[in-house]
Amino acid sequence: MGIIFPLITFPYASKALGVENIGKYTYAHSIINYFVLFAGLGISTYAIREGARIRNDEKKIETFASQMFSLNIATSVLSYAVLILLIIFVPGFGSYKVLLLILSLQIIFKTFGVEWIFSIYEDYFYITVRSIAFQVISLIAMFIFVKDEKSLYAYAFVTILGSVGTGVMNLAYSKNYVKLRLTAKGPWKAHLKPIIVLFSLSLATTIYVSSDATMLGIMCGDYTTGIYAVPSRIYSILKTLLSSVLIVAIPHLSALLGNKEREKFNTVAQDVLETLLTFVFPAVTGIILLRKEVVLLISGEEFLPAATPLIFLSVALVFCCCAWFWSQCILVPNKKENIVLLATILSALLNVAINLVCIPVWEENAAAFSTLAAESVSFIICYICGRKELKMSGFINTVFKISAGCLAIIIYILILNNFTMQYGVKLIFAITGSVAVYFIIEISVKNNAVVSVLRKLLEKFGIRKIQG
Repeated sequence: MGIIFPLITFPYASKALGVENIGKYTYAHSIINYFVLFAGLGISTYAIREGARIRNDEKKIETFASQMFSLNIATSVLSYAVLILLIIFVPGFGSYKVLLLILSLQIIFKTFGVEWIFSIYEDYFYITVRSIAFQVISLIAMFIFVKDEKSLYAYAFVTILGSVGTGVMNLAYSKNYVKLRLTAKGPWKAHLKPIIVLFSLSLATTIYVSSDATMLGIMCGDYTTGIYAVPSRIYSILKTLLSSVLIVAIPHLSALLGNKEREKFNTVAQDVLETLLTFVFPAVTGIILLRKEVVLLISGEEFLPAATPLIFLSVALVFCCCAWFWSQCILVPNKKENIVLLATILSALLNVAINLVCIPVWEENAAAFSTLAAESVSFIICYICGRKELKMSGFINTVFKISAGCLAIIIYILILNNFTMQYGVKLIFAITGSVAVYFIIEISVKNNAVVSVLRKLLEKFGIRKIQG
């Protein structure tokens, strides 16, 4: 659903609104991201890590959850107040005022959403059902209210409709786990120190994720920002989908460390990494080979210049997911967030520096390249420091198996390129054929990640077990 929903809504919206309006929305959204970040203050990551360790103690987890909720309310109010002041006094925000106010609803409703509670208890069934429900509602609203270039504000509201609904629903459903209350009591000093570190980490991450669109909007205008919105959105969709492998693993890995089960931690972590790479590499391979067809599908011929930056962002996706694994699944659970912070700050500074120098010349291509450079640096630092905390065996063998499957995809698509067909038809043949070829190869070479997933699926449908 994380792929299907944006693949329906963004193409529809980009064709209805046009490049300029998509650029305006992307710029305003990048501004709001900073305020959502300040409101969050790293509380979610800290709450998941610490809450997973005490979730079986009802009294402790309820007290802890109320403290996190209260702190989040305070930071959200402060963030909102600063935003209102900037809208009033900063001239450059004038033409984006309505957009900023609409999108700012995310700030308070994400706080009410207390999503971290459901991650602590690993209630991903509820998260999935709720997310799908609001995606369907938003999709219907999109078709009803977003018609043409005059529908920009309607589009903005539809995109945050899920956050609003989720916030209200989550707050009610959270009572099944804990009873939240506002409190001024708590070991705030003990909480704030790691939270500030995690916030600084999130701030640095947001700088090199959102600064591209922000700086493009300031230095090049709405049109260039609109072009960059396409590869950026594709990158975001794939990143969200692929990183779900990591998100569901973080509480479990933290719990294993909390129970001092280091050997099991190593096993689970390696399984997570192998599964992640098994899906990241073929996805990136396909996107690069089919970049023009993907852009045409997502947004139409008006956005074709987006094909080139899509190459850079596709490669960046590999480094991004791997960096996230070593940082969030290995270093943070081991309380090494200072290393992650250092890596992210250096990456953010590199990103901004490249943008400042190169955007005036290479525009959207420079923004994409800066993201690739930043993700690469983050990965290298986190990997060098994180491998001390994780003992792996047989990993190189898995990489060779994945590479064999990706090579098969390349050969298949190169053969397909010899046939003339409409881009939509080509994509259908390319995707279905590539998936089939890749998984046949991975099963034949016994990639444990693929065999394990397939075995579980077949068992759920009552089909014979696959021998490992």
